[in-house]
Amino acid sequence: MTAAWPRADQRLERAYRRLLLAYPGRYRRRHGTEIVTTLLEMAGPDQHRPDRDEAWHLLASGLRQRFRLPAGRPVAWVAAVLIALIAGAFGAAAGSWAGELTFADLPAEATVARQAAGEIDTDQLAVLHDASPWSADMIFADSRLGPGWNPEHTEQRLSAAGWTVTPGAPLSGHAVTVDPATGAPVDVPVRGTELRAESHGVLLQVRGYVTAQTSSVSVTGWAARTPAYLPLVVLGTLLGLVAGWLLAAAGAYRLVRARRPWLAATVSATAILALVLPAVALYGNLMRVFRRLGDFGPAHTVHSAFSPGPYYPFGPTWQVLALSVAGVVLAAGALLVARPGGSAQPEQNPA
Repeated sequence: MTAAWPRADQRLERAYRRLLLAYPGRYRRRHGTEIVTTLLEMAGPDQHRPDRDEAWHLLASGLRQRFRLPAGRPVAWVAAVLIALIAGAFGAAAGSWAGELTFADLPAEATVARQAAGEIDTDQLAVLHDASPWSADMIFADSRLGPGWNPEHTEQRLSAAGWTVTPGAPLSGHAVTVDPATGAPVDVPVRGTELRAESHGVLLQVRGYVTAQTSSVSVTGWAARTPAYLPLVVLGTLLGLVAGWLLAAAGAYRLVRARRPWLAATVSATAILALVLPAVALYGNLMRVFRRLGDFGPAHTVHSAFSPGPYYPFGPTWQVLALSVAGVVLAAGALLVARPGGSAQPEQNPA
């Protein structure tokens, strides 16, 4: 005698199948029909939707299956930890990038230079837009003037342009020049003033030095960190850690069933090795973000490690970005190589 399919409301069956989406696809293909059949047999005659306990049980069991690694494979645990940490670093970078989008736009270097120094000769102006591998972008302008620079005039110009100016702090130092008669180096005492200004989320540091013959005024500007930045970094890190473990778990089962498991494992290991150095750089920047929260200066960011620059004292300036791209390409290649072809890994039915 053939057993009949349990009669139940189709809405109940569809609800159960929607809840089964919490399970990984490989598990649903092996056990989905069995689980739904069992649940329908246990359902009450007038039940039209899963009760709350059933729903929570299916969701929790499904998530547990997604996080589970193949049994008896310690290498899979090591790889999963590394992949989760790497993904957490890249998640922090993604959150940092999203957080920097909330920063204010920087003004033109020449504009702030004229606001600080007044009318200047273009030939006496040096500007720079710096993309650091440790912090957010900043602007820099240095102007050479005659001996008559006055910090009070700078404060007036900045205030007229909408900046809120902090009263100046005195600076002292010395410059080295050459005696035109003897060619010998001569120390020249200088006096200076530092001003700080803020406007619409942009901060300026103005430093002016005056000697008997000349003056120099330098302006450094950067965007202030917004309140949304740190929560986005933390959220990105946590999501990256979780996504990395899920990816490692799914990849481990795919690798177990791969037609060429050794090739897939070799490509996967190469991808992990390629991504280790970028991950270390990203975590280094993440530590700087929290360690230097109160510092006056450009905001430290995580994703700035991808900017070309001497982050490491070895290798080319673009190695962090290049290794990241190479690692992602290798990881995608590993998933393609690990096409299922072997027998499926037995899995316990928790429902």
